[in-house]
Amino acid sequence: MRVISKWRLREFWVSRKNDAASSQRSLSAWYKLAENAAWNNFGALRQTFGSADQVGNCVVFDVGNNRFRLIGRINYVKGILYVLRVMDHREYDKKHWVDDCGCHQPPPKKPAHTKKAPGNDAPATRRRK
Repeated sequence: MRVISKWRLREFWVSRKNDAASSQRSLSAWYKLAENAAWNNFGALRQTFGSADQVGNCVVFDVGNNRFRLIGRINYVKGILYVLRVMDHREYDKKHWVDDCGCHQPPPKKPAHTKKAPGNDAPATRRRK
């Protein structure tokens, strides 16, 4: 899987004053497993991460012996896992992440592409006669 993005993992473990090294080890191990996986559905994912849960169109991973939660959205066809949020168990229990991560919303649509005129950053327009 292509994991987007490791930056969110780093951001979390750097913020952990008392257990930065432990959270870094746990999240790095999770990242390595996810990056080397080739899941094509949630069932295949559960073979790697048996405690993962599907919440709407998000996947919740238990990381670090159930100390942390990682919320992701997966495009199985493209092989991409988007890391939406990493949090400790206390923050996870508040359930604000469900709305913040859009787990019960459809995935965002791609913006419509507009054709651009060659050598110009502006969209192409037709000339009137």
